[in-house]
Amino acid sequence: MLCALGVSGIAFCVVEGRYAKMPIAPGRLFVRWGWRNVPIMMITRTLLFFHNFAMIFYIPIFLQVIGLSTVISSALIIPFLAMAAISSSAVNATASKYGYVRTMCTCGIAIIPIGMGLMSTLNEKSTIGRIVGYSLISGLGFGSATQITMVIAQVGLPADELSTVTALVGAAPTLGGTLGVAVVGTVINNAYQQTVRSANSTISLNPSDVISSISSLAPENPVRNVLINAYVSAWKKGCYTLVGVAIMQLVLCAMMRRVDFDSALKKEEGQLEENRQNVAEEDIKIAG
Repeated sequence: MLCALGVSGIAFCVVEGRYAKMPIAPGRLFVRWGWRNVPIMMITRTLLFFHNFAMIFYIPIFLQVIGLSTVISSALIIPFLAMAAISSSAVNATASKYGYVRTMCTCGIAIIPIGMGLMSTLNEKSTIGRIVGYSLISGLGFGSATQITMVIAQVGLPADELSTVTALVGAAPTLGGTLGVAVVGTVINNAYQQTVRSANSTISLNPSDVISSISSLAPENPVRNVLINAYVSAWKKGCYTLVGVAIMQLVLCAMMRRVDFDSALKKEEGQLEENRQNVAEEDIKIAG
């Protein structure tokens, strides 16, 4: 599949660059240094939803493994999503009023590795309050950059490029979610299998069977503890992977161009005024 992705990606770039009359991903958006926020925000937004979908998918599984019920495990994803929605709205409102867009985006992303590091410390002895608290911190980091990345990509571009950029950046969450679930799932599953295999080769190694395997064992069964400890260890490695992804996002943010709403607005107003003057001059010539 990776080979197919590479071949199709190259083919897409060739067709877009040489044959497409109206390309959906024009190369000029990715090669101009002054427009570097477009590719940076595309990658950043992709990695944001890499975190989001991985958390949504694997937190309930992990919580069931450490002993919580299916309903409670599913409900405990709500604090993460609720805080993400609140922080997204708050950051957007604050940035539009006070500015400091680049700083606010970077600070929000900087919270993500902290949240992921805290989530990696969870185990079968963790309380619900601790789980909720760490989820709120992770949601704060994720939500702070969710919508503002779209705005950063748009600011400073000509009006005729905005629709294309909006579509490209808007498609990033789908790609990020797919990659997040696949990559983090691979890390967790492989780590779980290796730990269980080294502990007891007779135990089931199907990662998708871990919940049913644990629930079918008596609490005093030593195999149960082996499976739980193996999955907790695998969960930590999955969280460490997300920490690494967040650090990549911070590196990208360091390369971001300054975002200034006022200068973009003044530039647009200047272009409109120039157009009005041109129209007025043409009307005078016609009248004369």
